[in-house]
Amino acid sequence: MALLFVVVFVPLTANTVVTVLLNVWTGRTKTAAEQGLADEPGASVTGLDATSRTMYFHVRTPGDLPPLESLLERLEGRIPDGIPVVVDASRGRRNDVGVVGD
Repeated sequence: MALLFVVVFVPLTANTVVTVLLNVWTGRTKTAAEQGLADEPGASVTGLDATSRTMYFHVRTPGDLPPLESLLERLEGRIPDGIPVVVDASRGRRNDVGVVGD
């Protein structure tokens, strides 16, 4: 019975720890990206994905992106070293058309 407990408990614990750490790193990364874009009017972080040990930022900006070196500096110490960061930028602005049914 104890062996069965260990066989089930250890992987569940490891999975939970990895999930919690990923959520913490993702939150820190999104906050750093939002702070980095705060000086750019109309720029926003539209999404953040962590896939295969890589952080993917999805950013919308009406103009050019600010220097990405500042983003990397903001991320230093917030996520583990060696994690690749990819910024997927789309240019344009958001147009809220309305609500369907109104």
